[in-house]
Amino acid sequence: MPSAEGELNARAILTDAQVGEIKELYLMGEHSYTDLARIFRVRKTTIQQVINTDRWDHLLEPGQAEELARVREQRHNNHKLKHRRRQ
Repeated sequence: MPSAEGELNARAILTDAQVGEIKELYLMGEHSYTDLARIFRVRKTTIQQVINTDRWDHLLEPGQAEELARVREQRHNNHKLKHRRRQ
């Protein structure tokens, strides 16, 4: 018997609505994984799983996985550039 997905899973710590809000906030570019973990009172790895679509992927809207990947890559590149300037 397959296990329940999302908030229907007995071990879920986020609701479907919260997962949607996490994605929206991340895509706005104003919150880091750490910020979102603090806001939603979960571990940073939980936020990473949502953003990296490792978990809760059944809630993805068309094109959202690609958009999340694009923003992740952009933020990663900005982070690397910022650290390069400090050297």
